[in-house]
Amino acid sequence: MFNRLWKMKEGFVTGAGLILVGLALQYSVGPIDWSAFAFPINAICLVLYLAFLALIYALRHRVRLFSFFFTTEAAVPTLIYAALLTVAMGLTRQVAPHERAIDPIGLTRMLSFWPFVLIYGRLTGIVGLIAIRQILHFRLRELPSLLSHLGVFIAIVAATLGSADMERVKLTASMDMPEWRATHEQGFLELPLAIQLEKFTIDEYPPKLLIINSKTGKSIPAKNPEIVLVDKHFREGKLLKWRIRVRQNLPLAAPVVTSDTVRYVGWGSSGAVTALLVEAQPMEGDRAVGKPLVGWVTCGSYLFPFQELKLTKDLSLVMARREPERYASRIHVYTRSQKNIVATVEVNKPVSIDGWRIYQLSYDESMGRWSETSTFELVKDPWLPAVYVGIYLLLAGAVLTFIFSQKRR
Repeated sequence: MFNRLWKMKEGFVTGAGLILVGLALQYSVGPIDWSAFAFPINAICLVLYLAFLALIYALRHRVRLFSFFFTTEAAVPTLIYAALLTVAMGLTRQVAPHERAIDPIGLTRMLSFWPFVLIYGRLTGIVGLIAIRQILHFRLRELPSLLSHLGVFIAIVAATLGSADMERVKLTASMDMPEWRATHEQGFLELPLAIQLEKFTIDEYPPKLLIINSKTGKSIPAKNPEIVLVDKHFREGKLLKWRIRVRQNLPLAAPVVTSDTVRYVGWGSSGAVTALLVEAQPMEGDRAVGKPLVGWVTCGSYLFPFQELKLTKDLSLVMARREPERYASRIHVYTRSQKNIVATVEVNKPVSIDGWRIYQLSYDESMGRWSETSTFELVKDPWLPAVYVGIYLLLAGAVLTFIFSQKRR
């Protein structure tokens, strides 16, 4: 069959052969260790890969296999194999890059799985060859296709080869002194910058009231508990068979203990809790049937215990721990060039300094809003701008495809 023009059958056969070669490499030499491709090895590999594509393009009329890469019969089977491997990747739980695969084949560590890498290498090569041909034989009507091919090629190659140079570490900063020691999979790492926490702020969702079984501590109903959300507009609501009224709402309070009672007063210092003076009255339908019970309810803090309101022998009204809506850290970043940069880091709003992107990761949850430490994730990826260039080219190609198609109509 290889003596005539190659068709779709040959595309599937060569793709399957590439997968078999990948499986042989997987069992003989093990998965790909991308950490071995750190700079300058990845730069050398990039140059060799581009030179190999240029050689294929130059010999496309002399070598049948090379000319086959420019055809739909080569591209479509490669896309199908890549899609199947990508679906397999999505259906299996992937482990971290530094961990061993938990299956005997290696599907749970797909980015280091030889067949996956070889198929995507072939796919990227086909896209790169088409881009070379479109550049050397430029036509304006093919500009959207050219930008799309270039975008896919640059994004995949930069993301793959640049993964070895990416650094991802965690750093816990406090208010006491600057911290420059971070942790990663291999242990500790000293960074070229230091971070000191100036202030931690948190916005919390309104308090939630629910009824629990005071003997077991489980909510009622257990799997889907009913709650009352006490926002600033709340005055009265119904929870199970109890009418709930809030007489007083203190966002920041502290208990004052007397000989026979506990009451709460406004207090804005560290350890303050949200305190609600609640009235609970049993109901039958819309009719009150018992004497209202009044008492304070809090979720507690690291300094003060939580406070519940006993409804019956077995039931208690409690406040769930308040959930964070937004939290941020105001930090000082000290660099080796003697810079002192003040910035605010929020979740999904990182700060970029000297090639590092600083993300808000977590805080001391036991201290809550009064946390004196913040944990950050610092990521350095020198190849990321190239990935962005590829994505922008791909988006530009998609927009131009839409514009050109409208003009043809």
